[in-house]
Amino acid sequence: MFDVIIIGGGPGGYTCAVRSAQLGLSVAVAEERHLGGVCLNRGCIPTKALSHTAEVLLQTKKGADFGVMANEVVLDIAKAVSKKDRISARHRAGVGYLMKKNKVSVLEGKARIESPGKVSVTAADGTTQLYETKNIVIATGAVPVTPRMFGYDGELVLTSDEMLTLKEVPGELLVIGAGVIGCEFASIYAAFGSKVTLVDMMPRILPMVDEEASALITSSFKKRGMEVIVGVGVKSVEKADARVAVTLEDGRRIEADRMLLSIGRRPFSSGIGAEEAGVGIGKAGEVAVDNRMRTNVPGIWAIGDVNNKMQLAHVASAQGMVCAANMAGKDASMEYFAVPNCIFTYPEVAQVGVGESSAKEAGIDYKIGKFPYSALGKASAMGENDGFVKLVADGEGRVIGGTIVGAHASDLIAEVALAVNNQLGLKDIAHTVHAHPTLAEGVMEAAEEAFGLAINI
Repeated sequence: MFDVIIIGGGPGGYTCAVRSAQLGLSVAVAEERHLGGVCLNRGCIPTKALSHTAEVLLQTKKGADFGVMANEVVLDIAKAVSKKDRISARHRAGVGYLMKKNKVSVLEGKARIESPGKVSVTAADGTTQLYETKNIVIATGAVPVTPRMFGYDGELVLTSDEMLTLKEVPGELLVIGAGVIGCEFASIYAAFGSKVTLVDMMPRILPMVDEEASALITSSFKKRGMEVIVGVGVKSVEKADARVAVTLEDGRRIEADRMLLSIGRRPFSSGIGAEEAGVGIGKAGEVAVDNRMRTNVPGIWAIGDVNNKMQLAHVASAQGMVCAANMAGKDASMEYFAVPNCIFTYPEVAQVGVGESSAKEAGIDYKIGKFPYSALGKASAMGENDGFVKLVADGEGRVIGGTIVGAHASDLIAEVALAVNNQLGLKDIAHTVHAHPTLAEGVMEAAEEAFGLAINI
């Protein structure tokens, strides 16, 4: 008998497990594949390893500008993939260590909710064990959307899963879907040497980010030789002679060696017995929860991508901690207004809170402070002049959002998220002395620029 059984050992599941154990609960995690879930094994960590390889490659090619001379700069894709795999393996082992340290039982196999309070786990050898528990946490994540018309086969037409296992760089790569996943892989493989074509039916790439940020990334992609096609959908997909050909709705035909299908991920809630147990499931397969991570069935909870609140690993982890606290009898709730979202293209994009267009559409009395990377001494020293910091504040000067595009945007956004979460004002940032020369000065200068007081522009 456990206090908690968590189905899924990803960043939501294992974080919930550790926190539940810290709060004195007896915990088990059921995992069918690998601890760490998609994030550690087929998502966040391996893609960031490859994106860093891409960044190192691009920086090395620019070495002559900084007096670093290299006769030839080439990519060894096999070594890059091997490095990526070692990083994932090390972090996967780290999660295993955390389970042992916190006395969390790991149940290897496919879990199914038999009824509230009962979970079966079927091992690889076919044997099934039934466990009783006071609480069940669904943390099964999400899977790529692969409509039949696109001809997904895992060989010519790929999802992000197969892209991470490629042992050779495609000469021509067609990416369908210019959201986060599509743009990250487009950026990586363009650096690796692929001729990349990016297609999306939306009017611009990365439609969820600030329009100026989207425009800058589009310009950067084109400068790097990528073809960006937006505002048009796919009519048909054909495969022949180890090639894939796509006909667009406007009649254009594009051929490539490989095609990445990155048109979204759907919550994975089927086959785990949730619906049969009476758990409310939405049209997209999402498990419906409140802000305390409770489903409509007492004792059954859901965290991470499977509830489709925000498909981000750090949201899954935060939800896991909220869920653990509530299962332990405390009172915790999840808020989403200050959650940062980071996109690891080159350059990076990061945002948090309310964007400029959203503020305008909502009729909010707002002001903008914006500062370009080109005016930052550290950015110039790094040769990273493309980018900007944009802060959005309400009529009283409180920071309600921000967007950063440029080198280390994913690191810098934390300061803006802190300001949004704690309702700090532009003056709080502007009056905080920032070290020089750093990229973080751009956040301070953006806050000053909202009042027309920035020094360096």
